[in-house]
Amino acid sequence: MVKLSSWKRSFRISSTAFSAQQSKNTDKILASLKLQDDSKEEAVETTIVESPGESKQQPDKQEALPADVKTKDTTPEKGAKEGELNTETMIQALRTKLGLHDVCNEDAELTSLDEGGATSEEETEYKPDLLQHEKMVLEDLSGGLAFLTFSRFAVVDESTHILIKVRACTFSPEDAKKCSGIGLTKAMLPYVPGQFVIGTIEDVGSDVPTFFKVGDRVIGMVDGGGCSRFLSADVDNFVKAPSNLGNSTALALMQDWMPAYRALHMAKQSTKRANLFGMNLLITDSMSAAGQAVIALASEEGANIYCCAEKTYHDYLKSLSSRITCLESNPEKWLPALEEQMDVVIDNTCSDGYVSSCEALGAKGVLISLPYVSFDDNRLFGLFDMSSFQRKIDSTKAKYTMCQTVTVDTKEEFEIGNEDENTAEKRLNFVRDFQYLAVMHDKGIIQPKISEKVSLQEVSSYPDKFKSGAVGTSGGTVVCFPWKKEGDVASP
Repeated sequence: MVKLSSWKRSFRISSTAFSAQQSKNTDKILASLKLQDDSKEEAVETTIVESPGESKQQPDKQEALPADVKTKDTTPEKGAKEGELNTETMIQALRTKLGLHDVCNEDAELTSLDEGGATSEEETEYKPDLLQHEKMVLEDLSGGLAFLTFSRFAVVDESTHILIKVRACTFSPEDAKKCSGIGLTKAMLPYVPGQFVIGTIEDVGSDVPTFFKVGDRVIGMVDGGGCSRFLSADVDNFVKAPSNLGNSTALALMQDWMPAYRALHMAKQSTKRANLFGMNLLITDSMSAAGQAVIALASEEGANIYCCAEKTYHDYLKSLSSRITCLESNPEKWLPALEEQMDVVIDNTCSDGYVSSCEALGAKGVLISLPYVSFDDNRLFGLFDMSSFQRKIDSTKAKYTMCQTVTVDTKEEFEIGNEDENTAEKRLNFVRDFQYLAVMHDKGIIQPKISEKVSLQEVSSYPDKFKSGAVGTSGGTVVCFPWKKEGDVASP
C-alpha cells in the first residue's frame, strides 16, 4: 500500500468539492489545505516530477497535468492577475491528483480519461466511493430492473479479461426489450443491460496481451453488463478508443453510425460504384438513430434519399437535407410509386419479410438488411419469444436465400472467433471504418445526436419509455453514466 502524505490523510476530498459552481470559494479551499502563499505578490507554479525512465516532455495545453506534481514559488506571468495563476494551477493539480472530472463536460472528461491517473492503491485509500460497485440488474423476467450496490472491490473474473471502470455505456432498444423480459430466458439471468461500453482499464488478467495496459481508454461491445460501475470482460471485446472523441460521441458512432456506414459501404461495393451520387436510396425506418446516420452520410455523397416515417416527422426529416423525399411508413402506400426504381434499399424494419423492399429494387439494385428491434410481445404460451424467432428467420432468409441482398451486422464483424478465418480481417476493417468516422466528426462533417444522458439510477424507467415511444423516436443515442447520481445528468 502506498503511504499517503500527511495532507492526504488529513483531508478526504469528494468529487464535488471542485465543481464549477464553487470556483468563487477557491481561496477558502486553498487556505484550508495550507497551500495559499503568505505573500500576495507571489504565485504558485506547478512543475512535473519526472518518473524513472520517462522522458522530459511538457504536457500540451489541453492535456491534464501528470499525477505527481509539486509547487515552487515564482513570479506571475505578465498580464496575469494577482493570485490567479495560483488558484487555477492548484485546483487543476488537485483535481488531477484525485482523478476528478465532470462526466457531462465532454472536453474535461476526455482530457481526464486520456491520462493514466493515480494508482489504484491511492484511489481506494482516499476515495471510499470506489468500493461501491453499483449496477442495474434484471433478476426476474417479470420483476423489472433493480438497482444494486456492492461494498466490495471489483476484480478480474478470468485470465483473459480486463477490468474496466465504466465511464459511459449505451442503453439501446434491444436493452429495453430484454429488460422487459422479452428475448431472455431464466438461464440468462441475472442480466445487466448496456452492450456498448467505454471506460479505462483498472486491471488486466494474466493472459491479456501487453498491448493493453492499466489506464488505457477502451471501447467495445459486450453481451451485457455496461450499466455498472465496473465490468470484467474478455479483452477481445475491446479496442483502444480514439483520443479525439468524447465518451458519448464514441458510443454513438459505434452503436448507430457504424451500421449505417457499413451499409452504405456494402451498397457501393455491390453496385460497383465509387460513391452514391445520383443514386436512389430508400430507408424503411428513417427516424431511428441508424436511419438518421444513413441520411447524413448519404446526403454527403449526393444520393437521392427516400425516407419512410410517420407524417408527424416529415417536416423534421426534410430539414435534414434538401435531397430528401418523405413517404408513409406503410409499404402499401409508397410501393406503387417506387416499384423497381431504387438503386439501394436499406431495410431496418423487415415489416413484411423484405417483400416490399425487394419489389422496390431496380434490375441492378441491392437490398441492405440491418438488424431491427420489435417491441411486440409475441411470446408463445407466455414463454417463447416468437418475435425474436421470426427475426432470426428473416435474417437467415436474407443472408442465404435472397438475391441482390447483403446483410450487415456490425456485432458479427466486430467479434473475434475461431469459426471464421476472416474474423481478424473483419475486425481490422471495423476499426479502420470506426477511425474514419472519428476523423469525419473531428472535421465537423458529421455530428452524432445524443437524445438522452441518464444516471445509473434512472435506467430502470427507460424500458417502459422505449416501449411507449417517449424515447427512441428522436433518432438519438441514449447514454448512461454510471458514476453520476440521479438528477446530475441533464438531457441535451
